[in-house]
Amino acid sequence: MAYPIAHPDVIKRAQEVLELNPIFLDTETTGIGLNDVVIEVAIVDREGQVLYDSLVNPQRPIPEESSRVHGITDEMVQDALTLNQVWADIEKIFHNRAVGIYNAEFDMRLLKQSVLAAGMPWSIKENQAFCVMKLFAAWYGEWNKRHSDFKSQKLEFAGQFCGIELPNSHHALDDARLAAAVMNYVANYQAS
Repeated sequence: MAYPIAHPDVIKRAQEVLELNPIFLDTETTGIGLNDVVIEVAIVDREGQVLYDSLVNPQRPIPEESSRVHGITDEMVQDALTLNQVWADIEKIFHNRAVGIYNAEFDMRLLKQSVLAAGMPWSIKENQAFCVMKLFAAWYGEWNKRHSDFKSQKLEFAGQFCGIELPNSHHALDDARLAAAVMNYVANYQAS
C-alpha cells in the first residue's frame, strides 16, 4: 500500500486545529515513570517561534539512562530555576490556547505529575492538548490490527517522511518545532 493515505477528513481536521492558533509543547524528563518529572520545557507558536524554552531543575538526580537519551545532565540543570519558579510563566502561555504535542498523553502526564509533585495546583484543562502523533498516524494511514487503530510513528520518522529539515534531537525546543512543522505539513498537504 502506498503511504500516505492522506484522508481528506484528517487534512481538514489539521486545518481546523491550526485555525485555533495553537502552541506546540515538548518536554524532556528524568524518565517515564510515575515519579519522574520534567527537566526541560519548550513552547513554540505554529511557525516555530520560541515562546518559552528553559531547563528546569528537578531537585533530584537525573538517571544516567535518561541523560543518554536527551543529553541533559545534573550539571546542566543545577543552576536552572525549579518548576515552582517557572510554572506561572508557562501557565500564562497555556491560557486559553490549544496545545499541540507529539505524544500528548505522555507529555501532559509528565507535566501534570511534575506540577503536582511540586505542590502546585494543576490548572490546565485536559481538552486543551491535542496529539500531533495521532493526527499524523491517521494521515499516514498505516493500520495496526492488534490495536484496531492507526499505527503511531516516531517524530523522527514523521519529520523525515514530510521532508522537514529540522532535527529530532530529543531537545524540547527542536522537538516542539518539529511537531509544529509536521502539523503544518499535514494541514497543507496536496496530493500530487
